[in-house]
Amino acid sequence: MRRVPPRKRGGQMAIAVFFVAAAMAVLGGIGVVAFHQPIRSVLSLVLVMIALSILFLLLSAQFVFAVQVIVYAGAVMVLFLFVIALLGPARELGRGRLRFQGWLSALFVLVLLGLIWAMLQGVQYRQPDTGTNLSFFGTVQSIAVGLFTTYLYPFELTSILLLVAAIGAIYLSRKRIDDPEGGPAEGLGPPAGTGGHFPPVQ
Repeated sequence: MRRVPPRKRGGQMAIAVFFVAAAMAVLGGIGVVAFHQPIRSVLSLVLVMIALSILFLLLSAQFVFAVQVIVYAGAVMVLFLFVIALLGPARELGRGRLRFQGWLSALFVLVLLGLIWAMLQGVQYRQPDTGTNLSFFGTVQSIAVGLFTTYLYPFELTSILLLVAAIGAIYLSRKRIDDPEGGPAEGLGPPAGTGGHFPPVQ
């Protein structure tokens, strides 16, 4: 019986893990847009984040893998669930749709797949240069150098965008709780039949 070399066996395992993670990402992305309940969409997005973290690990980006799991699949998803709980996890109703929405969606999907296929045709795979230090790739030091030098301004703009999103979520939740006519929230006013006044405390 012919034995498979360990290096070749590891390459086959990496390919299998890649296809499993890619399938998880695709199915999770479909679930994000297909489910009508926001909670299920968020859980599908968690599946996408976990699949992306596995792909980063296959690319030897250990730091990005850890950040993807801890920050995105953990903290950001908890924030999304908190916002959904504030706004109310109501089921999305199928009203206000376009007449040919299904056909238009299929057309856009075909166009997107065509663009992805055209983009992949121009990709050229090559081995790293001989003098490239692969041990430096994916480490905390390499990420920090690029993040605080080349990509400093996009990083700061992203933080401002997240701050604006958090403020918008707080505003929407407050507007939903308050009465539409500007009065107190429902259930917080004086009981009926008391002339608009609270009864005296016994």
